[in-house]
Amino acid sequence: MANKRVYFLLLFVMGLSVCENAFSATECDEFVAWVHPVKKAYIQTHQVYPVPADIQKLAVRFMPRIWVHPDSWQPIAFDQYLAQSRLVSHSDGRTLLESPHPIDIAAMNFKEQCGTFLEAAEIKPAKTAPLYVQVFRDRSPVNPEESWIYVKYNPVFDWSGLASDISRLAVVGARLTGGDQKRWHRLDVHTAAILAFDSKRRLRLLTLAQHNHQHTYIPGRDFPTDQVPMLAAAFQSNELYLDRGESVTVTHRVVPFFNDVSYLIDADKKPWLWATDLVYGRNAGAKEIEFYPVFLEPNHPLADFAGLLAPPRKLLGIYTGRDGPPGYNYYAPPNYFSLPHFMAMGYWQAGNQDLLNELTPFLKGLDDTDWDGMLSVFRKRLKAALSN
Repeated sequence: MANKRVYFLLLFVMGLSVCENAFSATECDEFVAWVHPVKKAYIQTHQVYPVPADIQKLAVRFMPRIWVHPDSWQPIAFDQYLAQSRLVSHSDGRTLLESPHPIDIAAMNFKEQCGTFLEAAEIKPAKTAPLYVQVFRDRSPVNPEESWIYVKYNPVFDWSGLASDISRLAVVGARLTGGDQKRWHRLDVHTAAILAFDSKRRLRLLTLAQHNHQHTYIPGRDFPTDQVPMLAAAFQSNELYLDRGESVTVTHRVVPFFNDVSYLIDADKKPWLWATDLVYGRNAGAKEIEFYPVFLEPNHPLADFAGLLAPPRKLLGIYTGRDGPPGYNYYAPPNYFSLPHFMAMGYWQAGNQDLLNELTPFLKGLDDTDWDGMLSVFRKRLKAALSN
């Protein structure tokens, strides 16, 4: 990723994923190309489909409840978006398909997908919205001999905005590109809630995956074990956070990418591109969204499309980074793509200076961060916490 330009780093702050890098019309997004081999192998090996009835019942029983402020972006149905879209070639702007069907896109090979993007008019939120569900079977993060069930839930929003408060440097970057901070990029698919169940079908972990980092919680310590996770979407940026029932708005620190995790732990460790999300919970003016589950089949474009699910954005002919996202299974570097590793990497706690001291030797620039070193620290700490 060493070829990223400085202007792109300004754009890439808060509300963008690292997978939304500057895009060449003739090449695949570099993050997508980096992750694709690991993602493909993992999905083929670990995704459970068709989903057995007992696991469907488990997934529905624990399906998170989500509150969203009425003036913020609301969830939409991806199928409606797809039905109103056209598939466009990056190289010459030709329309390849009108109202493409998921099967048509899944039939395209990786290179063909990389050279295309979807474009559609704005979609009105539905009264009830789909919550897209995928199920995976993988080893336990505590005992490699034990098989766990991982259930991933993704809402879809028509737009993603930036966080409510962003650094001056980020403000300058947004203004230079003419970006609307409320409508930063089209189609927000990467925010997710992941639940992990042990071999006895007990809920053991919850990970909330934001665009640029993730946070893992343990039931019984961080939220009650006798209820489904209660979540709230951040105003404008749509990031999911644990809703603890506060009657006032809550702020959460946000970073451009996970190698800035030190700022999540310690407020004094501000990177240049810091931000804070503003969250209205269920007792602070948000309204609960009525969701219904949709279990996605393998290779569905919402999860696995290697192109862009919404158009790239240009300024003076230059791709600015405010592009639509790839499929939501492009969610992490190869080093911690597996769900046990991904959830372990989110096991940080604000104010935990001992953790920060252990991580500091591995935290470097985006190209030089020792992801494996970080993972070893998080895995050790999560294993200890789950074993107690």
